[in-house]
Amino acid sequence: MTRRLLHIVIVLLCLFSCKEQNSSFVLEGNVSRLSADSVRRTDSIYADTLYIYGADALYERFDTVVALNGVFHYTTSIDTITPLWILFPNMHREMVFADKSLTVTIQGDSAATSHLRINGGEQNALMSLFHLRTDSLTPQQIIHVADSFIRANPYSEVSIHLLRHYFVDQPHPDATKIKTLIGSMSGRLQDNNYIKQLQRTLGTYKPLAKNSVVPNYNVLDSEGTNVSTADYRDTYLLITFWASWDYESRQRQRELIAIKKKYAKHNLDILSVSLDTDRDAWLQAIAQDSLTWRQACDLKGWGTSLVQRLQIDHLPANLLLNPQRRIQAIDLYGESLDKRIGELTEKKKPEKKKAIKKTPANIKAIKKKN
Repeated sequence: MTRRLLHIVIVLLCLFSCKEQNSSFVLEGNVSRLSADSVRRTDSIYADTLYIYGADALYERFDTVVALNGVFHYTTSIDTITPLWILFPNMHREMVFADKSLTVTIQGDSAATSHLRINGGEQNALMSLFHLRTDSLTPQQIIHVADSFIRANPYSEVSIHLLRHYFVDQPHPDATKIKTLIGSMSGRLQDNNYIKQLQRTLGTYKPLAKNSVVPNYNVLDSEGTNVSTADYRDTYLLITFWASWDYESRQRQRELIAIKKKYAKHNLDILSVSLDTDRDAWLQAIAQDSLTWRQACDLKGWGTSLVQRLQIDHLPANLLLNPQRRIQAIDLYGESLDKRIGELTEKKKPEKKKAIKKTPANIKAIKKKN
């Protein structure tokens, strides 16, 4: 009886072990030039921290992995094909498609302009093929290739990523085009949670327009203090949307340091809303980039209330408001933003009063008036 019980326990352990092994995803990397700020552990070993997070709208999966001299190993449990972003210390970002019982390798130079070599799995092979086809093309040509790629691969999760990156996360998304591309996808892809949410959004999508009024809002800043519409009465306000994990939006935030300094004595303020879900990463980015204006975040990512109310669907993004909360500009950057802020906030010089000649008649008129 004891032997029989022991046999059953061994069988159950084997079954559990096999099940656990079958759900494991392994990522192995050997990547050079991760960061100029690598931490030295010994005389010959340098350590860097990589961030791995889900590439869906919620970014709910978030892990860190340590790379020693560029070599790292990451294992996690996966139920189904899952796109993951790998964010390197130098802010270079690569996507891999994870799946159960799959090992993926990533190699190359993270400071190079071309994508790293990623091997393992059908989805990663398709993603690499797309990069190979588009590495030397213009942005407009890439969009054309992405369109054709999605239609030619109706069963691939890569198509969801391309749809989002090249058609949805754009300043002025074409709803008709997006609906058409979704229609070309298989039923399995259309059952994806992101695609379902996108279809619901398209039913009520109303893009922001100049002169429309931004609704009242309440968000918490980095000090835990409530920020509301009332805090910016009689002020021109630039609302920016960013995240610590998004390289371009962080660049745009740093550009605002000069804007803030230039218009310090003008009637302008800045409010930055982060789509981070990790408070430490958010605060660290604020400190690293020397951002001194008010920062807000509720750690809900794309579920942030102000993001949803304003239907922000891409990063970076910004809105320039007048004191009446009417939108004066959308997604302006660099010189264009500087010029527009100058036009709105520049104070008119007082007109010089014409000198009055002192004639006996004028002097008499002035004395009578006084």
